[in-house]
Amino acid sequence: MRKTLPYIGLILLVIAIAFLFTYKKPHSFDDRITLNNRDKIPYGTYAAYSLLQKEFPHAAIQTNRYAPGEWKILTSDSTKQVLLIVTKMFNPSEQELDYLTGFIQKGNYIFVSAYEITSVAAKFFKLKEKSHADFYKLTLGIHHPFNPFDSTVIQLDSNSFKTPVSYQYPGADFTNVFAKTDSVFTYPLGYSAEANTNLVAIHSMKGTFFLHNAPIAFTNFFLLYNDNRQYFEKLLSLLPSDAKKIVWDEYYLYHYNNNPQQKQGILSVILRYENFKWAFWITLLLLFLYIITEIKRKQRIIPNYEKPKNDSLEFVTTIGKLYYEKGDHKNLAEKLTQYFFDYVRNRYKISTAEINNSFVQQLAAKTNKNVNEINAITENIHTINLSHAITQKQLMDYYEQLENFYKSI
Repeated sequence: MRKTLPYIGLILLVIAIAFLFTYKKPHSFDDRITLNNRDKIPYGTYAAYSLLQKEFPHAAIQTNRYAPGEWKILTSDSTKQVLLIVTKMFNPSEQELDYLTGFIQKGNYIFVSAYEITSVAAKFFKLKEKSHADFYKLTLGIHHPFNPFDSTVIQLDSNSFKTPVSYQYPGADFTNVFAKTDSVFTYPLGYSAEANTNLVAIHSMKGTFFLHNAPIAFTNFFLLYNDNRQYFEKLLSLLPSDAKKIVWDEYYLYHYNNNPQQKQGILSVILRYENFKWAFWITLLLLFLYIITEIKRKQRIIPNYEKPKNDSLEFVTTIGKLYYEKGDHKNLAEKLTQYFFDYVRNRYKISTAEINNSFVQQLAAKTNKNVNEINAITENIHTINLSHAITQKQLMDYYEQLENFYKSI
């Protein structure tokens, strides 16, 4: 049973994931404000990005994900380029602002639509925005649920645009206004329902910088509601019709805030979606059960065994003592001779079939021993073989003679 448990867990996991992906939740209004040009949800900007090619048929439509100064698409030495920045917060550094200014001075255009701009940018453009008390709630999607009776109104300057100049939709009021602008430095082009400025133009030599406080106007919900597409078209009419390149910026969309609460990791993305969230927790639960059930050993502990002892020497010693105590000296001497012959054959590869002068010469040459010493051993071997019995002293002398031979090699 324990062996099949992991497979059962795997099957249950596959069934659970299949169920989660096939289960359809009742349709609900997705009120997340992403401003992403790949999102088709109400507050994504897929429709606006798709309409760019129709509004600028001769321009190349591209996407930028790099900071100013590190651009791969835009160049600072070309003209008739347009950078569209639609984001929740426009937070450039002083160096980036200098680079953007140099970019428009060459004859290019930058259109920024952001709910909030940071104090660095506000000071640079000599303007002040309204309080941002609800900014973080809106960016996190904590605004009120969709209400068809809500209404957001955005207006254009009647001196600069043809009628109609007022547009509305029943969605989130993700708009802001400029509380203060410099009339010498900026030119107002759009307003809120309360006639507060929310769109200004800032001219710099050959190009223009546009600041817009209603990024909600670029969302799918706003554009596809009634005739609001006209508002989008009129905003784009501020840009040169013969623009060579239209670049949709994503750098500030994903770097709009340094607040740690706004930084989301992979886990937060997984837990955002219901199906992925359940699959994640079920996987963790099955992994925990697998660890608990498989933590014990699958086999018994192998006991420790002592290393086998070499009893050959003890055996030889015992047998030798047996022969010696019985007084069978000749038999023991013959065993010593047999061991001597085995040693010579195995180590020096010399035949022991005949113990003659040739054998003595070969063994002396291979062992670097004196011929007389080898002769003495062979003479003892002949004497023992021819004798009916030998004395204890003869045995001891023969044993000592062989021991000296072995030790000196």
